[in-house]
Amino acid sequence: MSAETAGKTAPTPLWRAFLLHAAVAGAFGLLTIFWGQPSVHVMSVAGGLYLLGLAAAVYFTEQSLKFQGAIPAWLTRTVPVFLAIAGLLNLWVHADSMFAQTGALALILMGLVYVIVWFKNRGAHSAARDFLLIGIVTTLTGVLLPLFQALGAHALLGVAGGGAVITAVVLALAALSYRHDAREVAGPTAHTKPVN
Repeated sequence: MSAETAGKTAPTPLWRAFLLHAAVAGAFGLLTIFWGQPSVHVMSVAGGLYLLGLAAAVYFTEQSLKFQGAIPAWLTRTVPVFLAIAGLLNLWVHADSMFAQTGALALILMGLVYVIVWFKNRGAHSAARDFLLIGIVTTLTGVLLPLFQALGAHALLGVAGGGAVITAVVLALAALSYRHDAREVAGPTAHTKPVN
């Protein structure tokens, strides 16, 4: 990470990516809380759309990190592709095993990559601790999914939704904080620009 990109504030594209991720995770988490007895079809469609939404959010996050030199270039498309494939498979095949196994694979991969981002940038990037926390939560969610496969759609959505709610809260707070910091940094510059 270069001296120009390291610092105490995250760039605007990163806070926007975090906010998108929080919105996707929050919507899915709320659905799992308020849908009392979801069928396997509800689980597959909601889970598939959730994984596709995560693919978009993670893509924008990783593009921001790539621009800053905070993530190896070869990793930037790996997680979004796996998430998108898992999402499409769940939209196509409605089965507890499909959601548990493809969701587990995609979420564990995402979590491990986020832990790598933290490890590579610890102490140098303002969002490093957020990546560590989200990486741990996402990895644990992925590990737990297959263990609840036999309990059906309600249990699987509960596990995935619990991880999503934690993620949504952490990333929403982080996004708002980084947005505020970015505005404070940009504020004085905006007032000192010469008027043509």
